[in-house]
Amino acid sequence: MLTTRWSEAGIEVVEGEPGPLRSGWARLAVTGCGICGSDLHIYRAMKAGVLAPGDYATPGHEIAGRIIEAPTDLTDAVYAVEPWVGCETCPHCLQGETTVCEDGQLLGVTRGGGLAEWVDVPVRLLHGVDDSVDASLATLAEPWAVAVRAVHRARLTEIDERVLVLGGGNIGLLSGLAARGRAARVGITCRYPHQAELARQFGLEPIDPAAVGEWAAEHRPGVVIETVGGSADTMTEAVRCARRGGRIVVVGVFGAPQATDYRQIVLKELEIVGSFIYGTVGSGSEFGAAVGAMGSITNELAALATHRFGLSEVAEAFNTADDKASLAVKVTIGG
Repeated sequence: MLTTRWSEAGIEVVEGEPGPLRSGWARLAVTGCGICGSDLHIYRAMKAGVLAPGDYATPGHEIAGRIIEAPTDLTDAVYAVEPWVGCETCPHCLQGETTVCEDGQLLGVTRGGGLAEWVDVPVRLLHGVDDSVDASLATLAEPWAVAVRAVHRARLTEIDERVLVLGGGNIGLLSGLAARGRAARVGITCRYPHQAELARQFGLEPIDPAAVGEWAAEHRPGVVIETVGGSADTMTEAVRCARRGGRIVVVGVFGAPQATDYRQIVLKELEIVGSFIYGTVGSGSEFGAAVGAMGSITNELAALATHRFGLSEVAEAFNTADDKASLAVKVTIGG
């Protein structure tokens, strides 16, 4: 069977075979797997020789598939995979706070992921996708769940509250879409015309990053959602743009510590919260809730999924995802 691995050239397809299936786990035939921005960071670092290929497992955490083998009766449906595997025994996990489990593992980073013909997953982390959602879009459940979590963390309480999303990539666009679903009016910074066009399709207001300060001065956003990370100076921008008493939700993962104007944080009484993947709301799974809501945004999801490749074309897929000239927003592999 085919799988992938990181290499000095970036990524390559190789032969592999599944090992024994663990108790409580299911084996899926992968129907699709998305390329995430975090995958691209690793890809670039591999090519630059900054990371060693053996440091990471088989990539791919935006996974969908069908059952090959499972210890329980599961239907012949497409399942979206919640890829964060908590230890289930620590105080955080026992309270449903799996996102802060210190021993948690992410499929596609520290455990084998979905850029392969098969993947092994705990049964409890499988979420059936409704038939109204095309199977090719099921991989978008994972980034959509990240966006749903970010908006939950934002605690939108006001009708027509102004929200500013920094970053017009797929997480930024989905975060804007999730905020719009909570009756918020949303502006989003878009560096590229194709991102701005998608923002308009999603009912969001695209903003030239060079003009975001003027937009914020006029609209005074109560919530700023940062989705860029990397080496961008967006935390400074978030602090500057948020209105007094506002909230900043940090979703983007930065490559190094960022300088932040703490004086403004104090004077404006800003609240800053991190949002790492997905967790629980009450006793319910945020990932499961996000999967359940996908049927209402199928048109937007289809517009977001701009490129699709076969597994044998994985190197081309990564090159496309890493090339802004390709007009790619979300690149998926499989099927």
